[in-house]
Amino acid sequence: MTLFRQLFLTSSLLFLALLVGVEAVYLANARVYLEHQLASQSQDAATSLAISLGSRGSLSNPGLVETTIKPVFDRGYFASIRVAARSGAIVAQMELPVLEDDVPAWFMKLLPLRTQSSESIISSGWNELGRVAVTSHPHFVYLQLWHTGLQTLTYLTVLFLLALICMRLFLRGILRPLLAIEETAAAIAERNFRSVGVIPRARELKSVVLAMNSLSEKIQRVIAEESARAEQLRKAAYEDPVTGLYTRRGLEQEFANIVVGGREVYSGVLALLQLDDLKDINERHGRAHADELLARVASAIVEACAKRTVLTARLTGADFAIAAINLDQAAAAQMLSDIDAHVRSCLASEFASEGIRFYCGAAYFDTGALDLSALFSSADLALARARERGSGTVEFISTKDIRGPVHSSQEWRETIEHALAADRLLLYAQPVMSLRGGKLLHHEILVRLLDDAGNVIPAAGFIPMVARHGMLPRLDLAIVRKLCAQLKAGAPSHIPIAINIAAQSIAEPATLEQLLGLLRAHPAAASRFVFEMTEFGATRSLEATRAFAGKVRALGAGFAIDNFGLHRAVLSQLPVLLPTYVKLAAEFARGIVDSDDTRFLIMSLARIAQPLDILLIAQAVENESELKPLQELGIDGYQGYISGQPAPFQV
Repeated sequence: MTLFRQLFLTSSLLFLALLVGVEAVYLANARVYLEHQLASQSQDAATSLAISLGSRGSLSNPGLVETTIKPVFDRGYFASIRVAARSGAIVAQMELPVLEDDVPAWFMKLLPLRTQSSESIISSGWNELGRVAVTSHPHFVYLQLWHTGLQTLTYLTVLFLLALICMRLFLRGILRPLLAIEETAAAIAERNFRSVGVIPRARELKSVVLAMNSLSEKIQRVIAEESARAEQLRKAAYEDPVTGLYTRRGLEQEFANIVVGGREVYSGVLALLQLDDLKDINERHGRAHADELLARVASAIVEACAKRTVLTARLTGADFAIAAINLDQAAAAQMLSDIDAHVRSCLASEFASEGIRFYCGAAYFDTGALDLSALFSSADLALARARERGSGTVEFISTKDIRGPVHSSQEWRETIEHALAADRLLLYAQPVMSLRGGKLLHHEILVRLLDDAGNVIPAAGFIPMVARHGMLPRLDLAIVRKLCAQLKAGAPSHIPIAINIAAQSIAEPATLEQLLGLLRAHPAAASRFVFEMTEFGATRSLEATRAFAGKVRALGAGFAIDNFGLHRAVLSQLPVLLPTYVKLAAEFARGIVDSDDTRFLIMSLARIAQPLDILLIAQAVENESELKPLQELGIDGYQGYISGQPAPFQV
């Protein structure tokens, strides 16, 4: 029960007790007073009748006696009047029957009236003639008590209601800051560190509000400062100060995060562009002129790719790299043509007198995840061929030329269609362990596919083709549906289960509604699910990601970010997305031992995640020697072959 209701109910009961007490005291006192009035009235009537009858000198004429007492009796105030001779014989007697009135019987039983008889001696001179006894009737007294009680009760009830209204308004005004405090406390418990907008006047509440606001502001400030520091470290480590593009290391890490860890990557191109004679320009015109040249060429490259989602980098000296994903070979060739045209135009218009030559080589892949070293080697080979052909040449090769024949796109589509239709999905699970205590944090679900020949195809082999043909929503729904059925049939458990979800799935309203419907229909399973989105998927639509995270949390499931590479957009949204955990990209685990920049970035991220109650999990951890450095950096858990190899999922 809320504090408002407790105070209001207590006040109401006190007012009600006061009302009942006042009414009871008033009626009790009124009854005593009216009893005295009845006794006085009956005594006065008896005395008056005794004097009147005594003046006649005799009681021998009953008719005359009745005539004397009748006017008094007919007034209706007396229950009985009895005249007795000195000998005790009744001379005259009149009695009033019980009257039917509007006074309830329960009221008369609750307030009984004592109606005693009053007597007076009838005398003539010094001779006693007899006695007259008068008993008052309580009818009018009960009427008086009843109507007075009703009027008093009405008046007190009106006062009671007015008091309740005033008390409600008073308590609402006093406790309004408490409601804001409660909402803010609930928000802080949900890792939303906001401040209380209403400052109460009460000194105690004001101190509480100011303390809460101070705490929230400090945490917000710490998170903002750490986010800014992490962004500065990221820029220093991964961005070229001259051009603003990625460095080679930044490009390799970002591209690896997307290509190796992205579920929605099915093709891509890596292009290398090289300017010639930069050393001579640097010696003849100075470093500032050379830096301006590099910056202009970088701007030309960015402008050429303005309508595409690409990664651009300055590798070393006068070497640039451009990486793009999910485009066919014709689109990749057109992108390279646009880059060639823009760079050629830039050099011809602004640096024509320099006679600068450039070459471009590109490697294209459309067979899913590819070893990055092989992709860079292919791009280097294409660049070498371009240099052989002469200045301004663009050489374009496909990794198919290197990797040999593969299944056609249509063959892949048919294989995937058959597998989904026949429910030939195999669910595997890999444990994710805590660095503190070694307890199990959750299982991550990994999917395999059985082709028509019964061969088991790992995710890296078929997921890119699923993405290419827009079938990721169907795959995600099939996995969730299969898990719900298995969990419903299995023994109860509380171990969380991580499920990868694609940006395509949450972008399609029909698919999203089916997914939410499954969670509503299986609340026990939903309470164990944690939906993981890759950083690449989250950045495609942060608004849709925020909405999805809120919807699944409302249904009892969790939300997490996978393959996190400190992308600036996602990093700034951590206090809003509030994932249960963040899984770092595999490149971070590999760089912990060799790179100070990587360690600083992870420590900064840990300081951001800790007040938000977000767990940090390292991936691709392969040996125990990596565990201690991870824990020292603030990592909470780890995943890799050291935590356990993927095995068939069992409930």
